[in-house]
Amino acid sequence: MSEQFLYQELATVFRYGVPKPEMPESITRNLNPALPLRPYQEDAFAYFFHYFNLPDKEIPTHLLFNMATGSGKTLIMAGLILYLYEKGYRNFLFFVNSETIIKKTVDNFTDSQASKYLFNQSIYIDGKPVKVRTVNTFDKVNVNEINISFTTIQKLHSDLRTVRENALTFADFKENKIVFLADEAHHINVQTKAQQELFENWENTVEDIFTSNNDNLLLEFTATHDYQTPAMVDKYRNKVIYRYDLVNFRKDGFSKEIEIARSDFGHRDRILQAIIISEYKQLVAAEYKIQLKPVILFKAQRTIKQSEENKTVFHKLIDGLTGNQIDRIQQESEFKIVQRAFDFFKKKRYLLTNWHDACKRHFMRIFAFQ
Repeated sequence: MSEQFLYQELATVFRYGVPKPEMPESITRNLNPALPLRPYQEDAFAYFFHYFNLPDKEIPTHLLFNMATGSGKTLIMAGLILYLYEKGYRNFLFFVNSETIIKKTVDNFTDSQASKYLFNQSIYIDGKPVKVRTVNTFDKVNVNEINISFTTIQKLHSDLRTVRENALTFADFKENKIVFLADEAHHINVQTKAQQELFENWENTVEDIFTSNNDNLLLEFTATHDYQTPAMVDKYRNKVIYRYDLVNFRKDGFSKEIEIARSDFGHRDRILQAIIISEYKQLVAAEYKIQLKPVILFKAQRTIKQSEENKTVFHKLIDGLTGNQIDRIQQESEFKIVQRAFDFFKKKRYLLTNWHDACKRHFMRIFAFQ
């Protein structure tokens, strides 16, 4: 087996003379013209087209797009839906781990008046008009339309394991060829990463329905793929079809400028320092009547257990917060922005009671433990 990932092998193929497939009219004519494709998105499509049309590709086909947050993964999904409709697919299952993402995504795919609608106002494929419909199941769908079922991975697992009316069943996936679109796909691989037992069946459920029909496609999308865990490397070496991470996104000028700061502080002091910087940003924004909600993310390296430990540490830190802890950050931090923050707080007479309120507000509103 090659030590390269699939996207590296395809890059080599194109580098040594194989022409990249052209963008089909089914995509160029039917995506929202207000969302022109960027070069890296065109490349992502080209990698997929080439692989999809290989006579010796893996069956059923399972691929992953590892692309930075904000790089337009959902637009790639919309283009793939159009292309695969042209290739004979009619049924699409979009699933993610968050109900909030589902609500936003439904509008982007189906509401032509939505600000981020992905398709053109009218869709024509092979000269015929095509409608996009939301469906609960793939039983008795219109074979001339794009039928999309939107769900969470939790609900998908529950529906399939508990027979209920107007819900997806295992038969749906055996009797129909279906394209699975998995957003935030890193949440699927809980068993491969050997995480908590509570989640072990999710990955099995997806695998069971995906492999029930050889014509099925599983297309995963994530910004945070794991290239470190050996089991994940083995599983995805021949599945990562395109990689466009934050480093490339920023280098190409599509990302906002990012400032990376490294601190020698311990865990608790790093938490406090992050809150101080975030609170400073919000207060300065308020001075200029700008509505701003800075986000702080403490991300566990691997497991849910580590996330719970982060949460416990945060609670203990805030419950026992003292003025001396805040003063130590001011005295020992090497970041200029922290010193500017304290100058601002002094000017505004920002007291310890303010810090208690700020910390609790940050936890209730914007702290994400993953």
